[in-house]
Amino acid sequence: MNNRERPCPVTGSVVFLALLVSLALASCGSLPTVATSVDFCCQTGTEGIKTFRVEFQNVPDFLKPMLRDEASIVLAAKGLDYVEGDAHALLLMKFVNRTLDTTDAARDEAWETIAPGGGVRFIAEVKVELQEIVSRDVLWRGTMSRLHNVYEGSYMHDAPARTAMRNALQTIFADYPVLSAQYDR
Repeated sequence: MNNRERPCPVTGSVVFLALLVSLALASCGSLPTVATSVDFCCQTGTEGIKTFRVEFQNVPDFLKPMLRDEASIVLAAKGLDYVEGDAHALLLMKFVNRTLDTTDAARDEAWETIAPGGGVRFIAEVKVELQEIVSRDVLWRGTMSRLHNVYEGSYMHDAPARTAMRNALQTIFADYPVLSAQYDR
């Protein structure tokens, strides 16, 4: 048998590896589902709001940088700059944990289990409120929430969680007016 007729010995392995990688990518491709609602919108007088700072209430420490970063990206698209100090507006984020019955449920696609153990079911809710800094008048208010099924030894995948948070915040602030270029920044 000459070299032209001899099958490549790694062809089967390469095909198997390609299928395995494709399957892994397809299973990681979906984002966690985050429900959103806008409770209060369309306050007039937002054209003077150019900067905002963030405050958290009852938000777990590991979520704070993610929420701040994703809110900064979303509001920057509306013309608002995140600042640490004096600002025109306050973005208040309140965390509410609603524990649910621990009946068996499907695995949570945003979490990976590394050890066996019992699970916890809860709805994580973040109430988002943009307030004028001096008067504390509400300019915009919404909520994002997500059902979690978390097991002992679980850890959160940051990238899908960040993307889901950003998408939820984009939905909440979808109709927030874009700061006109005519205003001094």
